[in-house]
Amino acid sequence: MDIYTQIKAKLKDSGAVCRIVSASHIPELESEYNLSLTSLQIDKQFVKKNILNYIDFSVTKKYPTIKSIIIIATPSPEIELIFNHDEKIYCLNIPPHYSDRLKVTGNIINITSQILNASGYQTFSVVLPKKLLAVRSGLAKYGKNNISYISGMGSYHRLTVFASDLPFDHDSWQELQILERCSKCKACQNNCPTGAISAAQFLIKAERCLTYYNERLEPFPNWIDPKSHNSIIGCMKCQNICPENKKYKSVMINKENFSKTDTNLILKGIPFEELPEKLQLKINNLSLLRYYKHLPRNIKMLIENKLN
Repeated sequence: MDIYTQIKAKLKDSGAVCRIVSASHIPELESEYNLSLTSLQIDKQFVKKNILNYIDFSVTKKYPTIKSIIIIATPSPEIELIFNHDEKIYCLNIPPHYSDRLKVTGNIINITSQILNASGYQTFSVVLPKKLLAVRSGLAKYGKNNISYISGMGSYHRLTVFASDLPFDHDSWQELQILERCSKCKACQNNCPTGAISAAQFLIKAERCLTYYNERLEPFPNWIDPKSHNSIIGCMKCQNICPENKKYKSVMINKENFSKTDTNLILKGIPFEELPEKLQLKINNLSLLRYYKHLPRNIKMLIENKLN
C-alpha cells in the first residue's frame, strides 16, 4: 500500500477525505488568489490585516524540500452555545469552520505526520488559501455563495492544509468546478439578507456580505437589518437554505454552556486577559479568541433579535 493510500485509509477512519497536489502549483495559486482579491470592494486595510497577513506563498523558499501540498476536509457541524442572561436561556450558533480549529487540525496533522514520518518524510506547516486549494485539487466544488462543498459533507466541513517533502506523481490539480445545481437554483440568492449573492456574477459582493461586517469591530451600517444577524460570528443564511446541505444541516452539537456570570463578563467587554481562567479556556477551546472583541456586540444583537 503506497503512502497516499495509507493516508486516505487512516483519514477515512476519522470521517475525513484528502487530496494531494504538487507544490509547483503554488505560484499559480498565488496569482489566482491575488486576482480574486482585486475584485473585492471592501476595506483594503481589512483585507491586508485579516486575509493577506494570514496567507504565505513563500513556503517553497522557506522549505526548499517541499514537493507536495496535502489538503484535508473533516466534517464540521454547526455549534450551539448556551448563554444565560437576565434569567433567560439563549441558544446561539457558530457556523462550521470557526470552532474546534486547534483540536481538529492538530488531530489531522498527527494522523498524517505519523504515516509520513514513519516512511522518512517530513511535514511542514503552511498557510495557503484553503478553499481555493480544495477546489483546485478536486476535493471540493464551489457553490454560488462562494463556499466550498465536499461530497458527503456539503459545506459543513473544516479544511486543513500542510506540505510535505513526499514526491507525488499523481497530481489531482484541475480546473475550478462549480456545483451543477447552482446553475438553476436561487435558494441562497433569495435567502441572503443583504443581497450579497447576485445572479449577474459568480463572485459574491463581499461589500454586502454580513460575515464581512460581523468580523469587523466598527458599528454595523444602518442599511443592515438587525434581524439579519443569525450567528455569533459569520452567517448561516446561505448554507442553511442550500439544498446541497439538506442531509447535513440537522447535525448540531451542544458544545458549551456559559453561566450568567460568564455571559455578563463577555457582554461587558472585559479584556480577555482579565477573565477567569476557566472562561478563558472555554473561549480558547472554541477557537473564538481571535473574535473575542467582536463577541459583546454580536451576542447582544442576537439576544435582542430573540427578544423581539
